Amino acid sequence: MEFDKAVISRRTCRDYSSKTLPMSKIADILDIARFSPSSGNLQNWQFIIVRAQGTKEKIADICKGQSWMSDAQAHIVVCNKSKEVEKNYPNRGELYAIQNCAIVSANIVLKAADLGVGSALVGAFDEYELQKLLDIPEAAIPEMVITLGYPESLDEDQPRTDLKYLCYLESWGKKEDKKDFWPVTKHTKNLVKKASQTKNRASTKAKGLIRKAKNKLKK
Repeated sequence: MEFDKAVISRRTCRDYSSKTLPMSKIADILDIARFSPSSGNLQNWQFIIVRAQGTKEKIADICKGQSWMSDAQAHIVVCNKSKEVEKNYPNRGELYAIQNCAIVSANIVLKAADLGVGSALVGAFDEYELQKLLDIPEAAIPEMVITLGYPESLDEDQPRTDLKYLCYLESWGKKEDKKDFWPVTKHTKNLVKKASQTKNRASTKAKGLIRKAKNKLKK
């Protein structure tokens, strides 16, 4: 999948199929994500891959009882080893370490989308309970739980703010009607339209396969 399509078509997945997600696919996702930028190239992230059903159910409970999480094929717990970052950046190191983990988490879900794998970013959890469950040391703080699996369905498209309302030029509050810049928003709209059409075609194809399967069963 092209990068633009992966970004635009990605949707949070809270409804997973029972289709097995191979460990090789999970490894592919994390192998690409590890190339994410980080402060001073310190790469302060660590990943825990959880596939055991019982553990996934416990994680779902720790994540404020979000039971849908246990249907995902895998959980990726992104942990933050912040000490080295804080040592190198005394004033803002704690923030940088969190930002680094946010960046790698974003790239995990984008690569997942590129491979046709559904995902969801979950930040609502009891940090202490998650550390205790997975034997995570005090020096590694869990920052994010990412669910992975093949989607049964995806969340509905959500409206996005038009680029011209998000950008100032040169300084805060300064806007200019630059004809050579704002056409970019038209390009974005075209990409959104194409991504939506691709999604609709995939949905139609899936419905056709289901109908064929039902007809065979009737025979």
